[in-house]
Amino acid sequence: MRKLLVSDLKNGMITGEDVFSTSGQLVVPKGVALTQNLIARMISFNVFSIRIEDEALETVVEKLDEQRSYVDRLKNSQEFLTFKKDYSHAMDNVEFGLNALIARNEDYDPRTLLDSTMDLISSRKGSGSIMDMILNMHDFDDCTYSHSINVAMICNIFADWLRFSEEERNLATACGLFHDIGKLNMPKEIINKPGKLTNEEYRIIKTHPLESYKLLSELDLPEEIKNAALMHHERCDGSGYPYGFTGDKISKMAKLVAIADVYDAMTSNRSYRDALCPFTVITTFEDDGLQKYDPKFLLTFLENVVNTFVNQTVRLSNGLEGRIIFINPVSLTRPTI
Repeated sequence: MRKLLVSDLKNGMITGEDVFSTSGQLVVPKGVALTQNLIARMISFNVFSIRIEDEALETVVEKLDEQRSYVDRLKNSQEFLTFKKDYSHAMDNVEFGLNALIARNEDYDPRTLLDSTMDLISSRKGSGSIMDMILNMHDFDDCTYSHSINVAMICNIFADWLRFSEEERNLATACGLFHDIGKLNMPKEIINKPGKLTNEEYRIIKTHPLESYKLLSELDLPEEIKNAALMHHERCDGSGYPYGFTGDKISKMAKLVAIADVYDAMTSNRSYRDALCPFTVITTFEDDGLQKYDPKFLLTFLENVVNTFVNQTVRLSNGLEGRIIFINPVSLTRPTI
């Protein structure tokens, strides 16, 4: 064990004792691998010197790796790199398939699209892992193709949380995959506009559920898929579009797709804003979601989504890192760190 000036400390050194301020406040506990934030914290508390452990370099590196943020570790994992490659391939298939359907290519079977997406899902174990990877696929612009894949995967996981049968899970996945096909017929300058839409532009965008329904109505697909595309912007309180349907008139699959659609849209990059933090999105759902969405669907979704963050490392507003160890079911957006 050595005693060093705080000014000589380096990232990765391990504290050999509890470090206290002159007033007796614990500044850094014993056995912690130092970071620049922790060193700065000691300086702010006027700590002059501390004792550090003489650990082998390998041990220091291991501890630093443990303290790397969850996102950093995820993005450098072989699992994520493989998923990213498979995701890119699936998006190529979706782009080709959706455009073939719009072009009314009679030789193209829409079930080929679903098979490609199901392969992407079935090769991954655990809903939390897939949800994490979807959140970190921001190298892709938020286009209709990637959004369609994301919503399809989220719907598959969501249906599992709702204890749907395997047949219903597959149907929910297909509903998510095809729900926005009508957007491909919308003017590109409106879809990709970086600023706020004008009233006329918004009126045009609001026609995409009807456009989706028209395109899908010509295909040999279950009615639930067509109705989900038509109604995924309807809201249980009647505030949605295109018809202002209330809860009892909205199909079950459309209610499920509506939640998955909004969650992915808000947590993805848009032309007019960066992706929002999932907990910010959950707060939005909590504030007005019980009126707009089916409560039994929404509550199941939110509770399961936040539970996918348990044991993840997060960076706090004060610059320190912490690990989420418990989700309070009464206040989902205020986890115990």
